[in-house]
Amino acid sequence: LRYYQISKQATMRFIALIAYIICATTAIHAFTPGGSDVPFSLSDYQRSRARETAGDLDASRFHFQILFVDNDNFHGRIAEGMLAKIAEYNDALCILFPYSATITEISSESKAPTLDSAAPEGAVEICDLLGLCSTTCSEDGTSFNLSYLDQYDLIIALDEDIQSLILRSLPPDSRYENKCRVMSEFSSIDFCGIQKKDGIMTDKALQDMIEPELWERAMPFYDLTKGSSSSLISDSKTTQSSNNDDYIHQPRMVLSESGAAVPNQAGWPLVEASMLVACGGITRFCLDTMDAQFDVAFQSLLDLHFNKREHLDDYSVERADDQLRLGSLSVTGYFSLKERHARIEKHFEELRSKFS
Repeated sequence: LRYYQISKQATMRFIALIAYIICATTAIHAFTPGGSDVPFSLSDYQRSRARETAGDLDASRFHFQILFVDNDNFHGRIAEGMLAKIAEYNDALCILFPYSATITEISSESKAPTLDSAAPEGAVEICDLLGLCSTTCSEDGTSFNLSYLDQYDLIIALDEDIQSLILRSLPPDSRYENKCRVMSEFSSIDFCGIQKKDGIMTDKALQDMIEPELWERAMPFYDLTKGSSSSLISDSKTTQSSNNDDYIHQPRMVLSESGAAVPNQAGWPLVEASMLVACGGITRFCLDTMDAQFDVAFQSLLDLHFNKREHLDDYSVERADDQLRLGSLSVTGYFSLKERHARIEKHFEELRSKFS
């Protein structure tokens, strides 16, 4: 009996210890990884990941090549068409170059997956309905290969399972994670707005990236899609695989139990809206990142060439512009004459204040 009592007490202590560990672990996860007492912030986390990605992009070639990766030869080609359409609307057709590929397994160059299959009829129908490039949408699919991680500036997985499939085949220190993102991340204004001066992007700024005809299709679903989980697409594949026609031709609005018209959360319409919003976010993120990198580069030129009191007397704005353009066309060529002169004048004003 005494042994039973001791064992019972030991068991209760063990249970209490486990409960304490669980509570402590929960408390730790409620705070930032740095160990500070600042509560975890999803917005800050998204901005941090966005900065990592922006830091890995190189704007010096004046364009970004973006690869969408799916695992069904369906959603990726539609996302490619959507991004091309939104880039054109934002005068970025020669800046953003979208492509798509399909993945089933990671393999070496000698054993590439054989997924170069024809476009699904449903995907072609959707592209036609949205006014996307018919040539791109109807082309045979392309199999994903690990070499694409070096060939493209940004790899966008359609969901987290696809991202995981790509990243777990890479060395832990490969640093490719920063350039391999999930599509749903770009539907967050916190992720896309990191280059704003106050670090805040408005919903309207994201919405304005999408041309009115496409925005009308996404608008009823916007509150459901902004910052949405990548499971929107992966969950929808169950419906798609069981009955592709039902998946595509779902009504956009349905009646609730009270008889009110509400957005249909089943099938393609919600996924379409989520992808449109994300493509708007990708466009805004890439264009802002390019602007920010050239802003820094131009300011570095000004700091390097004009940093003394005598420079204020020796150089007019026009002469300073000519001097900069002599050896830095790759940077100065990004800005118009009016923009360059305004930046030079501002720099000279700061110099005058410094030496006054």
